[in-house]
Amino acid sequence: MRFKKIAALFVAFALLVYFSANADTIAFFYALDKDFEMLKTEAQPIGQSVKVGSRTIPVLLLNSHRVYAVKMESGAVETTISAQALLARVHCDEAFSVGPIGELSGQLKVGTWYRVREIIAYQKGSWTKTGFLFSESALRKLTNAPPQNRPELFQKLHDIKVASGEIFVASDNYRAQLRETIGADAVDMNLFGLVSVCADHQLPLTCWRIVSDHANDNASDDFKFFVSNYNGLGGKAVAEIIKNLPTNTSSPEAYPNLRRILSQ
Repeated sequence: MRFKKIAALFVAFALLVYFSANADTIAFFYALDKDFEMLKTEAQPIGQSVKVGSRTIPVLLLNSHRVYAVKMESGAVETTISAQALLARVHCDEAFSVGPIGELSGQLKVGTWYRVREIIAYQKGSWTKTGFLFSESALRKLTNAPPQNRPELFQKLHDIKVASGEIFVASDNYRAQLRETIGADAVDMNLFGLVSVCADHQLPLTCWRIVSDHANDNASDDFKFFVSNYNGLGGKAVAEIIKNLPTNTSSPEAYPNLRRILSQ
């Protein structure tokens, strides 16, 4: 009897190793803790968190999908480090991201969600006697189609262009300069680093952003107020999207009996 149990465990472990190479995995990149907390209420933790350098990445199970939740941190460089910490170690099949942006155009509303289609690294280039010249690699576009099964929060959203850099913009003068020079709708501190890493790994990425402030002289106080009152609905909407993704029959998470044997 004991031999049969050991044999069953061995077979289950072998199947898990085989299937894990084909497991359906999702990367969730977030900026605000509330988004992670809301996504986590829809999922359950599995195994130990992935630890890479200073980054700790929780692993969650959402229906049959394995989800790696990565906090992007502040700035495009820090975001690059965070994204690379995951993607250099784990193959992901799809990625979703939510976070705040500062409004530049005068057309976007605080508390409203938008879908990102174009990003420009507004600090990537060189200063010349005629002004600042952007590098050709400063512009990136998101061409992936958004998921078909989208929650109401992410339906019928306007596409926007975002200026992405290392600084938090809280200045009327700099806000006007960015708008005039780049023509972007909004500004953020994460997107260029995230999009660059995902493109390097050929990982499909969809980004939604919510306006937190107007990037003006009052932006620091407005951003703090926004964060303190934010409800995390972006993370909950992403959880709904992941739950509605097709089940990967090659994933061990699709076989609860197999997981039950391994847990004995």
